[in-house]
Amino acid sequence: MTVSEAAEAFPPARSEDRQMSATAESAQAGAPFQMGRIGRHTLVYAIGILLAKAVSFVMLPIYTRFLSPSDYGVMELIEMTLDVVAILAGARVAIGIFRYYHKASTDAERDAVISTALMVLAASYTLIGFLTFLAADLLSELVFQTPQQAPLIRLAAGSLACSSLTIAPLTYIRVRERSTFFVLTQLAQVILQVGLNLLLLVHFELGIRAVFISGFVTKLAVGLALAGYLVSQVGLRFSRSSTRDLLRYGIPLIGMELASFIATFGDRYFLKAAADVATVGIYALAYQFGFLVAAIGYLPFELIWEPVRFSVAKRPDRHELYARAFLYLNLMLVTTALAITLFVDDVLRVMTTPAFHPAARYVPVIVIAYVLQGWVGLQDVGIHIRERTELIALANWASAITALIGYALFIPRYLAMGAAVVTVAAFAVRYLGCYWISQRLWRVEYRWGPVLRLVGVAVAVAVIGRWLPDLDPLASLGAKSGLMLLYAVCVLNLGVLSADEKGRLLESLRSVFGAARGGSARAGRS
Repeated sequence: MTVSEAAEAFPPARSEDRQMSATAESAQAGAPFQMGRIGRHTLVYAIGILLAKAVSFVMLPIYTRFLSPSDYGVMELIEMTLDVVAILAGARVAIGIFRYYHKASTDAERDAVISTALMVLAASYTLIGFLTFLAADLLSELVFQTPQQAPLIRLAAGSLACSSLTIAPLTYIRVRERSTFFVLTQLAQVILQVGLNLLLLVHFELGIRAVFISGFVTKLAVGLALAGYLVSQVGLRFSRSSTRDLLRYGIPLIGMELASFIATFGDRYFLKAAADVATVGIYALAYQFGFLVAAIGYLPFELIWEPVRFSVAKRPDRHELYARAFLYLNLMLVTTALAITLFVDDVLRVMTTPAFHPAARYVPVIVIAYVLQGWVGLQDVGIHIRERTELIALANWASAITALIGYALFIPRYLAMGAAVVTVAAFAVRYLGCYWISQRLWRVEYRWGPVLRLVGVAVAVAVIGRWLPDLDPLASLGAKSGLMLLYAVCVLNLGVLSADEKGRLLESLRSVFGAARGGSARAGRS
């Protein structure tokens, strides 16, 4: 079947929503940029992520009661191993969708980019997942020095294969700016997986197997539903040129991801060698708070900004827009990092068993790394505009080499704290490399003064919080809430935001909440 025949056999769905979006896109270059639109989508994504994380945190006491630190260590090592496999399967190919979707000039070309990505990723993930299934005994021997964990690796390989069905549809939903649909999909996935975990972990008492079985079933169900949705929207259109573009853009990012994996997860292997699986489990729990910085602090903004930044690049006021975006990102990112640093001890005391409480001491260091990670995600734009993604891989390999040397030198002596400090150093190397390269290729005039003042206030408040004596939970909550209030007062009065920026931010918030009230009113009338 030719491409044209396939297009006729599987015609894409067309809707008024899509036609209106295309019209707005064509007019965008000459119209004032609506930062409030970014704010609205960011808020929707943030609410969805917070709800999903809230569900996970509610489950934390159950997980830590039915799973031991060693179980957490096993899960972490298997998930890390499958992350490497996912990189080899081409997980980063999806990043090119944003670039070539906006580069396309017709709906047919845009549909071809999305549909081709679905087929390419499904084929590569299925192949790699099948090979991983066959190699489960070997992988278990390599990671755990025993074949005992091979059945869990096979379940994880099945989840990996099924996850390919979600990547292109979720990317399509983001690029179409359907944030509410994206959030509902993610919430449905979380609720389904948590429900299965409760059933299999608590009722059937399957232990660690419950987590992997529920993960496989959830990925399969959600993947099939999303793939069906995507085909109904864009049809099945295979394009050789889109395949070449996506692979050319994405293959260098495979090297980037491998290097990023080493800097992010390589310390677990060193920790296992220097200590034991339980130490890995405690450190992995601490790292979840770093991931929480990412999930709350910059992921909601990134989910809408990542596809939009390519259209912003065409505008004459791009410098101002990128600078404002960086400042607004940091208001979310640094505030989240500070809140987690202040309250993590209390959260772990309330939500986990005493065996997991030592994780709190590593969190303040790890969150620094994820602030730097958030900066990379916004300030590497020049590399993507110039389509020189191999240079991101170069910066990431410099980071990975820094990490490997640091892990070898410091983990045997300082264990988890050594791992955390080396992670910050490695992330700093990656950030500085990406920033310098991006600015050389395509300069953006960021305003650093307000951002550095914001960071300075946050660091000062965090240090005060760490100096507080041990208090009972209610007193600790009150004292740290007071410190957050002090932080807010300083941010508003020490020149972090200009009067104009305060007005714009207030206008964006009014727009966000006005849209929310309008949506509620419409829902009430319907």
